[in-house]
Amino acid sequence: MKKMKRLWTKAMTITAIGGFTTLLSGCNMMETDLSACPMGLYVHFKYDYNIERADMFADHVGSVTVYVFDENGKFVTQKEESNTAESKPLKSKDFCVHFADGELPEGTYQILALAQQKSYTECLATNGAKFRRTELQPGEPMENLRIRLDREAVTADGTANVPHEGMPLDTLFTTLKDTSKGPKLLPVDTVTLKKGYEVRDTLKLIRDTKQIHISLRQTEDPASMAAERYDVCIIDRNGTLLFDNETDATDNLLHYSPFSIWDTEYETNAAPSARAEEGETNHIGRTAHFQLSTSRLVNRTPATDNARLIITSRETGEKVVDVNLPALLNDARNYYDQFMPLQEFLDREYRYNLDFFLAGGRWTYVNISIGVLSWSVRVQNVVLE
Repeated sequence: MKKMKRLWTKAMTITAIGGFTTLLSGCNMMETDLSACPMGLYVHFKYDYNIERADMFADHVGSVTVYVFDENGKFVTQKEESNTAESKPLKSKDFCVHFADGELPEGTYQILALAQQKSYTECLATNGAKFRRTELQPGEPMENLRIRLDREAVTADGTANVPHEGMPLDTLFTTLKDTSKGPKLLPVDTVTLKKGYEVRDTLKLIRDTKQIHISLRQTEDPASMAAERYDVCIIDRNGTLLFDNETDATDNLLHYSPFSIWDTEYETNAAPSARAEEGETNHIGRTAHFQLSTSRLVNRTPATDNARLIITSRETGEKVVDVNLPALLNDARNYYDQFMPLQEFLDREYRYNLDFFLAGGRWTYVNISIGVLSWSVRVQNVVLE
């Protein structure tokens, strides 16, 4: 009996060793099975730095590039993963960028990420202005990583036009600075790798590209409104983003014009306009619409350095709207969460709707709404410097 017991124990031991050997062999043969081969560096991602405070990474991001620097901030390597028509790995809740065991030598590294809706190559192949990244060479300092938005030659007034070609800017995400454990100047995570060990890290992203919808209405003569009667633009010095997502204060002022313009009509009780077409029987009001996209909005000091929204009448040449854009959006922030810092509000929100009501050649008030939220705030015309 004892002999049989010893034989059974020995058989179980051999079986266990055989199974373990098979598992190790499987790791060598199945590199994509991350759960079976938990070695190396796994970089996960989260995009919940938004007004909804929900992780929207899988829905909003289609390509991500991880940049790896050594402990002294010198560039080592980078790796990009993207969705394609055949495969959409970024939509998986378990998605991560994997650096296999030994792919990076043992040591301490600093990592950050850039992301967009398409692969970087695809972004460069689309129409309109592109966010162009610095092509880093091994050993270059982290500070050399910059993102520069395309622009045309500088005009006589010192600005450079952003050539949209009827297309919005591609959505750009950068790495969010982590201030949860106190001030931190760099948007990087530090990881230490040791051969044969698994290291997992999560990078949080911040969305820099903003969508701004402007609509214009006339209160005194609703039918006289037409988009062709106005020039709309945003002027800002935000065309070059540094490695830490700060804007380059030495860059040119950029002139953003609408990539889409249209008119809509609605019924009104107002008297027919002098501009009404002959035979028009309904009292029709019109709304002019302008869709713009810009790079990151920053609340600067002094406030005169902030982005400005300018709407000019083509008939008179006068500016009917000329406002400090972050200051105007601050009124929406006060309504949404008065304790949230303005810069955080500007960074969390990415879709703004500004509905201006004009009386003749002057705006009287504007309704501001954000994102998918149902509320809006009415702001009277005051000096916003």
